[in-house]
Amino acid sequence: MNMLSFKTSVKSKQDINSIAPVFNLLFGSNWLFAFEDKILKVFSSVPCQDMIRSLLKEKGISAEELKYAI
Repeated sequence: MNMLSFKTSVKSKQDINSIAPVFNLLFGSNWLFAFEDKILKVFSSVPCQDMIRSLLKEKGISAEELKYAI
C-alpha cells in the first residue's frame, strides 16, 4: 500500500467534515488529516492522486501532492 500526502488549503473542521463521507466511502480508515499542518494522508494500493485532487477541488480545497525522498 502506498501513502500519498497532500498539503491542503483546509481552513476549518467544517472543510474536513465536508470531505469525510466520500473519503470514508472510498478509503475506509486508510486516510487521516493533520489539521495543524493541513496535511492529508491517504493510503491506497491504486493510483488515485488525480481523483483526490478533484474531490478536494469540488469542495473548494486546493491540494499539492508532497513528494518524499527516501
